[in-house]
Amino acid sequence: MASAAAVLAALLVGAALTWAIERLFVRPGWEAGPAAGADLRRGLDLPNADRWLLPAGPVVALAGVALAMVVVPFGPGLIGRDLGISLFYVIVVVDFVVLGLALAGWGANTPDAVEACYRIVAQLIAYVVPLGLAYVGVVMMARSLSTVAVVEAQRDLWFVVLQPLGFLLYLVTGLMQSYRAPFLEPFASSIDAGVLGAAGGWSALLWRVALAGVLFIVAAIGAVLYLGGPAGPWLPGWAWMLAKTYALMALMLGLGRSVRPLSAAGMLALSWKILIPTGLVNVLVVGGLILLGVGPRA
Repeated sequence: MASAAAVLAALLVGAALTWAIERLFVRPGWEAGPAAGADLRRGLDLPNADRWLLPAGPVVALAGVALAMVVVPFGPGLIGRDLGISLFYVIVVVDFVVLGLALAGWGANTPDAVEACYRIVAQLIAYVVPLGLAYVGVVMMARSLSTVAVVEAQRDLWFVVLQPLGFLLYLVTGLMQSYRAPFLEPFASSIDAGVLGAAGGWSALLWRVALAGVLFIVAAIGAVLYLGGPAGPWLPGWAWMLAKTYALMALMLGLGRSVRPLSAAGMLALSWKILIPTGLVNVLVVGGLILLGVGPRA
């Protein structure tokens, strides 16, 4: 029970800091981010909405983000649970956010929300394979799916140095997974922010926490995969982990807002023409490095 409370507290603090930091990247003419479409003061008037699916959406999304927090290491002993398959587990549970968005979009039963539901599924198809390839290179070199083992494998050298292609691939697919610019198509103003346009009150609050939380999780896992996680001199592990997480988040947000928004078709084309081939090249390079004895020793 104490462990669950600590994980939930870490998620809420991380989501709050993420929301605050993201405000720093808002400029005139730029999209503020998906959570900006969730108005806490708006009342809902959706006579055709499904009474179960619509409210279930943000609950499922927030549950997925909370479950992912369980395997994020913030230092020696500062982890909810060290699973042997932590990275596979993260890929699965984070996409509960997609399920939640789809449930709410279909449950709202408005043209804009249903359109957002289709766009969300298309975005999932665009990023899931290249994102998996960004994980594969790390798993090959660390010889483990455990987040703790991945951190330990980077004691001498961060994987970003050995796998710059994989790191760049993770930056792009991480932005897709967290629905940040330029991948905001499911929350575009042309469809009234999609699912979030049908959210108000407590459901809008849950969406804000869940969508800020998913960006925090994506940045935190990126820090574990490529930046050594909580490992570092002088400062305690949790301080290093937070510094790396928010530095990576700032890099992602800054780069993302420098690119024009992409449509769902544009994301799919980017994925199949550029991201997947890049991921396959990265896997081949990592395999070559392993054969040459470069990287952590078994």
